Amino acid sequence: MVCHLPANIRSKQRSIFQAALSATQLDMAPDPLPPLPALRFFEATARHGSVTRAAAQLHVTPGAVTLQIRKLETFLGCSLFERQARGMVLTAEGNAYVAACQEALALIRQASSRLRRGQQVRILLSCTPGFAVQWLVPRLQSFQDEAPTVDVQISTTNRKVDLWHEDVHFAVRHGLGETPQGACSVPLLTDELVPVCSPRLIAPRRRAVLTDITSSRLLHDEHREDWRLWCLSANVQDIDTQRGMVFAGSNGVVEAALGGRGVALVRRSLIEPELAARRLVEVQVPALRTPLGYHLLYREATLRASPMCAFFDWLVKQARLSQ
Repeated sequence: MVCHLPANIRSKQRSIFQAALSATQLDMAPDPLPPLPALRFFEATARHGSVTRAAAQLHVTPGAVTLQIRKLETFLGCSLFERQARGMVLTAEGNAYVAACQEALALIRQASSRLRRGQQVRILLSCTPGFAVQWLVPRLQSFQDEAPTVDVQISTTNRKVDLWHEDVHFAVRHGLGETPQGACSVPLLTDELVPVCSPRLIAPRRRAVLTDITSSRLLHDEHREDWRLWCLSANVQDIDTQRGMVFAGSNGVVEAALGGRGVALVRRSLIEPELAARRLVEVQVPALRTPLGYHLLYREATLRASPMCAFFDWLVKQARLSQ
C-alpha cells in the first residue's frame, strides 16, 4: 500500500531538501581568486626587486603598481614585501607566493599561445650560436625522426633569457651552472677542452705536438681566457696568450682552425665529426678540464607536457653519449 503525505508536508520537505542542497553547494564552493591584475604587478615587482622597473615593464605608473600590491596584500592578509632603501625585498610569504604565481602565469601564457597557434606542438630552445651549429643541429634530425609532429625552434643568442616571459621552454648556456630563481638546471656538456688544428697546418707530419702551438697561432673567442687557463694547467710558460686572432664566438674559432689559420682550444664533444673525419687533429698535449660547461635551464612545470619531457630526455641522452 502506498502512503501519500499531505501536500503541505511534501512542500515543507522540498524546502528543507533545497536548503540543505544549497548549504552543501556553498560549502563546496572554491576559495575566491585574488585580483588577477594584481598578480601580474606583484610578479613583475618581485622579479625586478623594484616598483619603478616593474612599472616600466608594465607601462603604468609606480603608484599603480603600489596600489595593486596593496590590494593583493589586503586580500591575502599578509605582507609580501619589505620596503627597504635598496628596493623591494620579498618576505618569506612573498617568496613562496611568487613561485606559484610565476608557474601559474607561465602555464596560462603557454596555453594561450597554443590556442592562438592551433594544436601544433612547438618547442623553443634558446642557446648560444656555437652550441647550435657545432652540437645541436647535427643531432637534431634524430629527435625529429622520433617526434615528427613536434616543431623544434632554435633561437641563438648569448644573452640571458627570461624563462617566464619570453615563451622559451629550454635554454642552454655556457658557464658554471648558475640557475635563475625558480628554474632548474642540469649539466649537459662538461668534457675537456682540447687543442686542435687542421692537418694542413702541420703537413707533412700527421701528428700535432706541443711545439705546433705558438703565440701567433692561438685562436681565441671574445673572452680570451681558455688559452691562459690551459697554459697554467699544462705548465706552459713560453706562450703569450694575449696574442693570436680573436673571434666573436666559438663558431669563428672552429672555422679558422678548419681553414688552417691556427690552433683552437675547444670542447671535444663539439668537434667529434671533424676529429672523426680528420678535418681537425688533436694536438698531443694534456687536455684542460674546467668547472665551466654547457647547462640546460628550464622550468619544472615545462616537463609536465609529454613532448617537452621527451625532448628533455633526448637532449640529456645525446649529451651523455657525446662525452
